Amino acid sequence: MRICFVVDKFPSLSETFVLDQIAGCLERGMEVGVVCNETTFGKEANVDDRRWKSLPGKVVCWWGWLGRYRPLLRKWSGKSWDKLSTAIDLLYARKLHKADVIVAHFGTNGLRVARVIKRGRISAPLVTVFHGNDVGGPMHDNTLARYRTVFQNGVLQMPVNAFFRDALIEVGAPPDEVVVHHMGVRPGEIEYRWRSWKNETLSFISVCRLTEKKGVEYALRALARLPRDDWHYSVIGAGELLEQLKRLAAELGIAGRVDFLGPRPHAEVKQRLRDAHVFVLPSVSAHNGDLEGIPVALMEAMAAGLTVVSTYHSGIPELIEDGKTGFLAPERDVAALAAKLVWVADNPVLCEPIAIAARRKIETDFNADVLNQQFARIATELAGTRAH
Repeated sequence: MRICFVVDKFPSLSETFVLDQIAGCLERGMEVGVVCNETTFGKEANVDDRRWKSLPGKVVCWWGWLGRYRPLLRKWSGKSWDKLSTAIDLLYARKLHKADVIVAHFGTNGLRVARVIKRGRISAPLVTVFHGNDVGGPMHDNTLARYRTVFQNGVLQMPVNAFFRDALIEVGAPPDEVVVHHMGVRPGEIEYRWRSWKNETLSFISVCRLTEKKGVEYALRALARLPRDDWHYSVIGAGELLEQLKRLAAELGIAGRVDFLGPRPHAEVKQRLRDAHVFVLPSVSAHNGDLEGIPVALMEAMAAGLTVVSTYHSGIPELIEDGKTGFLAPERDVAALAAKLVWVADNPVLCEPIAIAARRKIETDFNADVLNQQFARIATELAGTRAH
């Protein structure tokens, strides 16, 4: 079976969930290809795996040599961009012809493929996976109905959480064609290790892009309220807010207990997670509408035995049940978040059974091996419906 993934950049360190899904298809004997806007081989060493360079269905840029001009042309807006980009998509649509199933990650890519299908250029069934800003941004702008072309010309919408499913149905997606499909992690590759912080310096950690929706600002403000001072906070990741967050830590008087480590190799990230006690990710709805799906970083932390503290945001409550598998506070509520962190700091013994329950949650509901098997079954069934 030939399955084609349509993505923006490939391979991408910030989209390891795509790589894992592709790996799951390869493990099940599928002929996988990728159509993207830009290849990143040689640019992101952490994901420069030989598997991605030698996919049986190859990795190709949708626009070919014209792809180098896409960022420049993308500065256009509105109908002008839509018409031009669709015309070029149609010109190079033959790259999708051989697929038995097309999987578009992010609604924007699903929309591109749906427009090509609408014009009769390809006939493979289209599955669109909705992740975050592709839903949150249009919800914020009241333009989510733009995906009606996807609903009409695709066969299945796979939002990564129930919050997104409800939003898509509200703007016209047929309910029986919208199936929540969580991203996941492979528990077998993540060692569970509980570390008590009783009589130790309490180690907090965040692993994320330093953007507004990750809420690191609120983590800093909440940590500054801790009555104890025997704690340390490591922030792994880069982003446009890095310098602003460094200044905030200094203003709060906690810069000496906070390390901004930048992006780190995956092996080092795994080791730092093993050495930490509490994973903090107080996600928020960004002012431009950007939302989380369900952060994979939270899943990895839960699988590894850390106590997780996050927020009632998007699909995160589908992963974390407050007081049962982790802790949740309302978005942007520094006092409530600080109260959760204080309780965690004061109760290492009571946090251990919560960490055990969190690991079980990952093994049962967010297990990538199980989810990839479900995905492969759905793709195989859809391939059998292709109109030749």
